[in-house]
Amino acid sequence: MDIYAHEPLGFDGILVHVEADIRTGIPAVEIVGLASTSVREARERARIAMRNAGFEFPQDRILVNLSPADLPKEGSAYDLPIALKILAKSGQVEDVPARILAMGELTLEGDIRPARGVLPAVRAAADHGIRSCILPYENAGEAHIVSSVQVWPVRHLSEARQVLIALGKGEAPQRSGRTTTDRVPDQIQDFDDFRGDERLMRALMVAAAGGHNMFLAGPPGAGKTMAAQRFPSILPELDEKEAFDTASLYSLWGKTQVQLMRRPPFRAPHHSASLEGMLGGSKPLRPGEVSLAHHGVLFLDECPEFRRDVLQALREPVEQGYVDIVRAGRVLRFPSDFQLIMAANPCPCGNLGMPGKTCLCSPEEIRRYWKKLGGPLMDRIDMRIAVTPPEPSRLIRASVTPTGLFREKVLSARLHQRSRLKRACTTYGNPRTNARIPPALISDICSIKGSAEKLFLSGMTSYGLSARAGHSILKVARTIADLDARTDIGESAIEEAMEYRQFGDGDAVWPI
Repeated sequence: MDIYAHEPLGFDGILVHVEADIRTGIPAVEIVGLASTSVREARERARIAMRNAGFEFPQDRILVNLSPADLPKEGSAYDLPIALKILAKSGQVEDVPARILAMGELTLEGDIRPARGVLPAVRAAADHGIRSCILPYENAGEAHIVSSVQVWPVRHLSEARQVLIALGKGEAPQRSGRTTTDRVPDQIQDFDDFRGDERLMRALMVAAAGGHNMFLAGPPGAGKTMAAQRFPSILPELDEKEAFDTASLYSLWGKTQVQLMRRPPFRAPHHSASLEGMLGGSKPLRPGEVSLAHHGVLFLDECPEFRRDVLQALREPVEQGYVDIVRAGRVLRFPSDFQLIMAANPCPCGNLGMPGKTCLCSPEEIRRYWKKLGGPLMDRIDMRIAVTPPEPSRLIRASVTPTGLFREKVLSARLHQRSRLKRACTTYGNPRTNARIPPALISDICSIKGSAEKLFLSGMTSYGLSARAGHSILKVARTIADLDARTDIGESAIEEAMEYRQFGDGDAVWPI
């Protein structure tokens, strides 16, 4: 019987072959294969758990090898596979001719606690031809997402004997175990109760259609946070692969009851978030907020309040769609293809440039407030929107465009994009939106002629924009043309895209 565990290294991880040798000698248990302290402690947990579960712990010399031996192993999920291998090697459970994935932490009473990263482990097992998985009962729901494997959920180590007997007879497990209860609510916040102006709603629709990053600036209470929280309601649902990837990241993060989420994730970390909390890290390695927002939205409210190093670290994942974490000579990668929305007040007190209000901030305080953002990060933001407080009459009498209508337009534009990108990007991966058009294809996909070209060149010179900003304008203009069901990018699309890139004259008081 070949027992495998799983070491979550980055997004993919690696299967670990658990071997055991029992021979006559001074009673001792040694675990080799770069096992961490938590893994080496499995020998004591397994010893007591096996006795309390009705088994005999061999009074011999036991060597457990975790292969590949040059890969560091961490975590308590190795308890169950180590115990099963010792039981099989000592003849106390049936040694079936099968390859089995096992995960779970043992208590001293023999109970099996849930493990982290079960879904990616089961996916890896399926990819390597392993068809049987013995897993904690609480993790059975997420493991059942992978339909090509047999999932045997167990609550106690004593249940392992019945599972192995059933495997020896070729029986199939009943679909038991708790299905996920962390359901995404059917009723999410939408724009049916939003009273923002038409310009803001148009900008939100453009950003949703093209997957463009957005910066919202305005005074407190203008509706920035409310708009961002409702933004996922107009985004398309995730396809099966996107939902699998998102669920796997949440499983790696430590969520024990994971389901395939069809709605894009929305993450809004507090401004006190650390660098590891945002990008991923710690020990054991876990994905950060940028990865938990994969295929969804990362919202940074009051972004100038975040630490400068945290904000500047967002540049690479925003542009690349993944984050690399270097640990002990290894580069571990987590996907992070998210849509960034940042919101900020014009100054620390929020009153700068607001009619009828007095700003109490000194010029130095305002400079420090905005300095955290920096030019390189802001240059990667496609759209910058000035959010002004709605007229009081709109709060009680304004008509609202149903969210469903906005979502239909976004879905239609996304269909145009996917069809176009699928044909054009065969050698550049599989970008989902206009925001991810590779630079090499911008001149083809976002081609402009005549008056549109003249307006673009004039705007680049007048505003002193970078080459990245020029590409951003072209991609936003492509999205605007898709929303308007136009094949060519016209002058009006270029003009609107440039308005989103630069605040208008009336908003020049904001120092960005």
